[in-house]
Amino acid sequence: MARLSNDFSWSVSRAALFRECERAYYYNYYGSWGGWEAEAPERTRLLYLLKNLKTLPMWAGSIVHETIGEALQRLARTGQAMSVEELQARARTRLRSGWLEAVSGEWRTRPKKTNLQELYYGNGRSLPREITDSTKERVNTCLAAFAESAVRREIEATPYLQWKPIDTLDTFSIDDLKVWCAIDFAYTDADGAVRVIDWKTGAEDRESLTTQLACYALYAAEKWFASLDRLRLCGVFLGDQARVSDYPVQPEMLVNTKDLILTSAEAMRARLDDVAANQASEERFPFCENERVCRRCNFRQACPYVNAATAAP
Repeated sequence: MARLSNDFSWSVSRAALFRECERAYYYNYYGSWGGWEAEAPERTRLLYLLKNLKTLPMWAGSIVHETIGEALQRLARTGQAMSVEELQARARTRLRSGWLEAVSGEWRTRPKKTNLQELYYGNGRSLPREITDSTKERVNTCLAAFAESAVRREIEATPYLQWKPIDTLDTFSIDDLKVWCAIDFAYTDADGAVRVIDWKTGAEDRESLTTQLACYALYAAEKWFASLDRLRLCGVFLGDQARVSDYPVQPEMLVNTKDLILTSAEAMRARLDDVAANQASEERFPFCENERVCRRCNFRQACPYVNAATAAP
């Protein structure tokens, strides 16, 4: 099997981590590389394990996305929609199995298994009941909102042949730069417009979502040959009764996003030892030195700045 290559690329999440803490960015994209291999250095394996930690909100969001994706795949195959009870039952199964993976420590030998940040940096066995109940409630609320939404009804009324691939990770290019994205759901509506939907389980961040949806628009134009004036972009906020927030496609939005991506990628590359080989050294990536950011960082265990601050009298 061909050896994997750590090639440079850009994504919304990668850029966000670089802005937040460059040292955490290094750990996530360079220090952890190859940590899945048993013969990798101990620190590399630790960084890979920490990279795969999930916070409870992230975990809840992924379960909602996976369950909705499963429901849409079944609708495509059989024409049968899942009831809210079935959606929630499938999510409960995911919650139970993920929790068991986390508390059993299966991730110690299989780091891709569920490993929750709150448990890992806690007692490893339990969390306060109100926190776990809140996580379950978030998942159930979001799935109930999806089940009862006008967006779901419109999807069900749309012939499968007008759907785009569901939640498929793919790339497009900007000036030879590989850009990653994964569109939650898209379809061509009765008026011939391509509707792109992003399911959201948290609060609305217009700046971040504008960038994300603009990336989807650029992807749709390149891969689906979609006309920009026939694109309709929206976030569906499942924790807010499936509220739909539309983001009109405007030339300025796309130009600004392209500029943002290229500027961000240039800043990332400026930290590299060898741009062509995508090689990096840890010391070239500074700590953010922000206590609020450090408190919720996956890499606390491995970070010299956090460890020094913790050890200080």
